[in-house]
Amino acid sequence: MGKAIQSLCNSRDDQIKIANLKGHDISLKNVSAVIDFSSPSTLDNLLKICSENTLPLVCGTTGFSVMQLQNLEVAANKLPLMLASNMSLGIASLKKNLSRYLSTNTIPAACKIVEIHHTKKKDSPSGTALEISKFINEFADLKINYPINIEAHRIGDHFGMHRVEFHSREGVITSFNHYAASRNIFAIGALEAAVWLQSQEFGLYSFSDFLNKKL
Repeated sequence: MGKAIQSLCNSRDDQIKIANLKGHDISLKNVSAVIDFSSPSTLDNLLKICSENTLPLVCGTTGFSVMQLQNLEVAANKLPLMLASNMSLGIASLKKNLSRYLSTNTIPAACKIVEIHHTKKKDSPSGTALEISKFINEFADLKINYPINIEAHRIGDHFGMHRVEFHSREGVITSFNHYAASRNIFAIGALEAAVWLQSQEFGLYSFSDFLNKKL
């Protein structure tokens, strides 16, 4: 993901600082924000650097433990921090379409989320699938036959596919899909979110907070 962001910045004449957060000699000169798509193992060092230097942090890493999520919440008292499992503008559109459907649906239905990612992705199910499931669960008064079933597949080099299906007793299947054909869609969202986050007060933000201002 770092390479995709760097390539995007070069094409737009933006400036971004790329550094190995596991290293010891990190120059923070001219750094205005940090974007992280690494692994949970880097979190302690990442939060230390950002907290000590009051650097806005956009974190797209998934698979955190409960304790690590609590540490992120504590760190948000010292800096603007965005935690997002998916930074694609398309996922935001998917949620809007789901919201419209769920708000008007009157037919009882079972819900299934199918996600496919590349074989090197470690967390399963994906953070995005869990986020979508949580989003649907917020519509508690709707006619959804719980629990929501999540199917996770690791195949080839897929950047990410999410499909949400609603199966009615009458045999009707309504589906909503999002497919990422390249990492660039995540890089664009992360970079724009980082620019926005620089002007925000200390606190924990979601990608939806950014989109609500943008869209």
